[in-house]
Amino acid sequence: MPQEKDKRYKIVRDLIAGSFVKNFNQIFDAVPKSVVYRDLGMNYNRFNKLLQHVDLFTFREIKAIAGLIGCDAKVLIDLVYSDMTSKKKK
Repeated sequence: MPQEKDKRYKIVRDLIAGSFVKNFNQIFDAVPKSVVYRDLGMNYNRFNKLLQHVDLFTFREIKAIAGLIGCDAKVLIDLVYSDMTSKKKK
């Protein structure tokens, strides 16, 4: 029997739709990163490295996260881009 998705993913989807999430890492204010990396079947250390350097996420990984949240992958790509450009300014 497939595992049911965490209900907090719906909250993230609604926050993204309402433009309350401005960058990729804000997703993890609503859904703990431990839930996400387990749902993706990803290694904890690799996931933390990716969160520190969001430009290292593959398209396939972003698409998988978008599937968990229930949003279009382009929305997450835009959030990743927002993170990348804000880090360049600092």
